[in-house]
Amino acid sequence: MAAPPIYNPVIPCVHPIPGGMYPGRMIRFQGNVPPGAQRFAINLQCGPNTDPRDDIALHLNFRFVEMCVVRNHLTAMNWGVEETAGGMPLVRGEAFEALVLCEPQSLKIALNGVHFCEFPHRIPYQRISHLTVDGDVMMQFVGFEGAQAPPSQVYMAEPPAYGSYGAPPPVYGAPAYGAPQGFY
Repeated sequence: MAAPPIYNPVIPCVHPIPGGMYPGRMIRFQGNVPPGAQRFAINLQCGPNTDPRDDIALHLNFRFVEMCVVRNHLTAMNWGVEETAGGMPLVRGEAFEALVLCEPQSLKIALNGVHFCEFPHRIPYQRISHLTVDGDVMMQFVGFEGAQAPPSQVYMAEPPAYGSYGAPPPVYGAPAYGAPQGFY
């Protein structure tokens, strides 16, 4: 069963992420940037607290004055190294869509239908439990895709290739030393 979306959240907002984050889970944010916006942030964090702040696995800070999207993380109230490459694909006064897709090694971010960046996990994705949105933005929709978490066991993505070990012998047959009577 898919998690219900969030419609028109009051900003700032804090919401649990139903089922947490896992490879294949995607969160869709749809909103509008007011004409005079300075900045807004979307955070994927490890708890609901904003003061003092829980660890943040992904901080997406849209800065219109500096014309960049800052990506970072926060651990024990200490910020990591900012990533700012890619410019500012959003426009003040316009609607936007941001997609955040969890993959095993990173979070992939697309803005307005175009891949924007990858943010390698600095905090294990299993710790992500909440999202927050704050700043100069109006959010109409937050949706959760990827209906359920995978099982806790780890399965192989595909069966192993046996080519390097050689093919099994064509016929095994009874051992040459003789089998006990009635065994076969």
